[in-house]
Amino acid sequence: MTLHTQTPESVRQQLEPTLKEAGLSEDIDIEINTATPGQLETQYRQWLNAGRSEPDILLMDVGWSIPFIRRGQLLNLNDHLDESEIDTLENDYNGPSVNSSRGRDGNIYGVPFMFDVRGLLYRKDLAESAGYDPEGSNWGSEPMSWGEASQIIADVRDSQGLDYGMTMPFELSQTITCCAFNGMMSQWGGAYFGGRENLFGPIGDRPVTVDEEPVLNALRMLRTFFHGHDDEHSLDESTYTGGIVPPDSLGWRYTSDMESFLNGDAFAYSVGSPAFVRLGASEQNFGDQVNEKLGIMPYPYGVPESESQYDSIGGTMSPLAGYNLSINPNSNKIDTALEVLRTVMTDEFHMNWYELSGTLPPKPSLLSSDRAAQHEMFGQYMDAMSVAADNAIPRPVTPIYFQQSDIIAQEVHNVVSQSKTPESGMSDLKSQLQEIEDQNA
Repeated sequence: MTLHTQTPESVRQQLEPTLKEAGLSEDIDIEINTATPGQLETQYRQWLNAGRSEPDILLMDVGWSIPFIRRGQLLNLNDHLDESEIDTLENDYNGPSVNSSRGRDGNIYGVPFMFDVRGLLYRKDLAESAGYDPEGSNWGSEPMSWGEASQIIADVRDSQGLDYGMTMPFELSQTITCCAFNGMMSQWGGAYFGGRENLFGPIGDRPVTVDEEPVLNALRMLRTFFHGHDDEHSLDESTYTGGIVPPDSLGWRYTSDMESFLNGDAFAYSVGSPAFVRLGASEQNFGDQVNEKLGIMPYPYGVPESESQYDSIGGTMSPLAGYNLSINPNSNKIDTALEVLRTVMTDEFHMNWYELSGTLPPKPSLLSSDRAAQHEMFGQYMDAMSVAADNAIPRPVTPIYFQQSDIIAQEVHNVVSQSKTPESGMSDLKSQLQEIEDQNA
């Protein structure tokens, strides 16, 4: 049978042995097809529109599974898994990850596979050299405010002679909508379309809330971080240290931003995960000292969750990323594909895959387990990752998401790059989003 994925080859070669070790029948052979992430969604649309029977299993991004579900192009797992297996998905898995593959009918169309949440990656060794005690102060498990974090970032940058305080990917792209701004806006208690209950629709019948004060404050904080207190829209200088992010980050997307951190030019990097720790462990970076040099903390918050008008928004928040496994309903091997998904759902597979690849287990009990914490490279970061997983926020995915995402990214970028004021940029964005909502209601 065929499975479509885009994991690195060195890890991909271990997928079938890991599945067999977790109980997959020995007589099932898996052929893995690959494509780059940017090609997956387009390729799947072409294949499924044409009614192709292969691949049998599809690797579906949590950010664009729902449109395929709405078009009836993924297998309804509630019709094929037994009640106990559905209960496992409903009760034992990270909720936002499962919901990213849920249809309007409430049924589930995908099994979490590559679960991804983020935190703030930082140089633990440089913090200690500057007089801080990250472990004693519980940086890995107790989120701090963005005001406190900005002061620490600036202090370590200055005392250690670094070029930058923090780098982040803020190139004009959909990365802004799904991740960089989605997380920071949520940390301030803001939302694109009101609370979590409106993330996936209904289109045309949900409020557009991008002009509310929490969203504006998130933008003001970004202006403060990028441009300092000379910016007339910056936040209070006594609380928020300005100029900690290089303005060049407005053109960076997982390239110069990450490289400048790994090269030792910056104290913090806004995209922290075990995958980047593994990258930092290469010989040209930190090598076998990676665990002594790199720390991850949960994202700081703009306001505590108690001060947000929306439930489960505010406080530390991580944008949700990752991939779920779904079954092609045209497959000639549906029973075999279901066996693969059942194997993926076992604790043994998730833990073995985590230990092999660094992919976080999508079950909270596994993520916080002693076994996860004992991993030689990733274990010390699991407290931060557990906090992030408990506070994950999906992007607002509907059939019109990509159309709206481009506009969100453009207007947010306009504001952060000082082309528009926060108020005018978000007013313009609200009008455009409302028009798209009304046209597609």
